Amino acid sequence: MVAPYITDEVKQRPVFSAPVILNVFDRPAVDALPTQLEKFSAPSSSGLAEELAAAAEWLGVQVEEILLAALGRTLGRTRGEGTVTVDVTGVHRWLSHPVTLICAADRPMDPTEMLQGAHTALAGAPGRDSAQAEILLNVSIAGLVDEPAGRGLELRVQLVDGCLQLDWWFDATRFDAYSIEEMAEQFPLALIEITSDAAAPL
Repeated sequence: MVAPYITDEVKQRPVFSAPVILNVFDRPAVDALPTQLEKFSAPSSSGLAEELAAAAEWLGVQVEEILLAALGRTLGRTRGEGTVTVDVTGVHRWLSHPVTLICAADRPMDPTEMLQGAHTALAGAPGRDSAQAEILLNVSIAGLVDEPAGRGLELRVQLVDGCLQLDWWFDATRFDAYSIEEMAEQFPLALIEITSDAAAPL
């Protein structure tokens, strides 16, 4: 039997192992320290609101799916690559459902794959879990809410007077302020990438 010929291209392909669990925090929680929740607000944007709504309609997905994909890209670029557990609340059918989110900076996951991952995660989300993830994506279009949910990191997305309001609530005992600022800067860029370049998920 003749051994199969393996091209150099195949030989050089990287071997991907299971994604690592990503720790997004700067410091571990300390039981003796009380949670110190602070808020960093990004400038509200009517352009982002219009972009999000148009992309959701064009791609046939819910806004939560696009936002979750953008969060995965943001965390991948600012905190490293791997997976995190995120609770997702939304105006549709997701009520504190924990999902496993893949965080990737760029390659090997393009915008379409990021959106597909978010779509698949939410489609397979289990029923409401009593256990709370330390990260929360909180989507609301019902009205302005300015109270934290009490997580280590919460991205609250609200539609206020036609503008998209992005508020980052975080535990200041576990995050440095500049880490949150970096995430807040990257998120709109990731959102535009997903809305502009992603194809509809299967």
